[in-house]
Amino acid sequence: MSNSKTRRRRELEMARAQRAAERRHAARRRRQRVITIVAAALVVVLGGTITAVVLATTGGDGSPTASPTPSASAAGATTKVGDCVYTKDTSGQAPAKEVSMPAAAPAVSTKPATMTINTNLGTMVATLDPAKAPCTVHALYALVQQKYFDDTPCHRETFGPEAGIYVLQCGDPTGTGSGSPGFTYKNENTAGVNYNRGVLAMANAGADTNGSQFFINYANPSEEGAKALAGGYTVFGQITQGLDILDKITSPGVDEGGSDGAPVTKPQITSITIDQEQPAAATGSASPAPTTSPATSPTPTATATPSS
Repeated sequence: MSNSKTRRRRELEMARAQRAAERRHAARRRRQRVITIVAAALVVVLGGTITAVVLATTGGDGSPTASPTPSASAAGATTKVGDCVYTKDTSGQAPAKEVSMPAAAPAVSTKPATMTINTNLGTMVATLDPAKAPCTVHALYALVQQKYFDDTPCHRETFGPEAGIYVLQCGDPTGTGSGSPGFTYKNENTAGVNYNRGVLAMANAGADTNGSQFFINYANPSEEGAKALAGGYTVFGQITQGLDILDKITSPGVDEGGSDGAPVTKPQITSITIDQEQPAAATGSASPAPTTSPATSPTPTATATPSS
């Protein structure tokens, strides 16, 4: 009788161990599937197609990607601020808000900059990095001067252990993930950076398609998530105050319990300010009549006009 009970107990223990192992294996497969989708999406986006971007904007993967804006023509209007080139979208798609491109100027500021993000749930403050991402910081400065971000939603969050990356995405006045300011500019500061908690980076629809959408990392990515993000997104700042507000916004998760979608808390940016000393010729936000790119530069290169 004793041997029978012992044998039965061992059988139950083995069955429990097997079920636990099966659950762990299934969880690993689910996590790997999500990360594989993220990595594949980034490869496809950077390859110049839009298939993965559609998935991103509908919550199908975890990458912080803006919907693609139509490409500017080879002879698209541009402005230059120092070495920064801003290319106007000439496709006919209306910008999310009517704004001017950054005004042409001989130099771009690399002075220290501070961004204050006021939301309906509290305020976050970030130290920006214009020394490494001057064109991005200046583009955001120009948009802030025109109140582009006022009363706009943070429309997307990736959440939960399967996400791999943990971001709050903002900067689209339409709240759809497809809105843009009507101009684009190149990637910067993508080599050797991380996307850890508090880091701010630009969302995009592929290389050199930056506009207004940005994301805030509210937690460190998984190892696989970090690999998927590496080299793809301009890092331009770090939250230095208000991480508790970021947690307040993101910790309740995503609508309907998903891993990618609208945040439960419905965060709304009420206003953004950027404090930065500007060269005299670069102050102000209105842009003069834009110059025209030479028709002989139809494709983006290291020195050519970027295209969206």
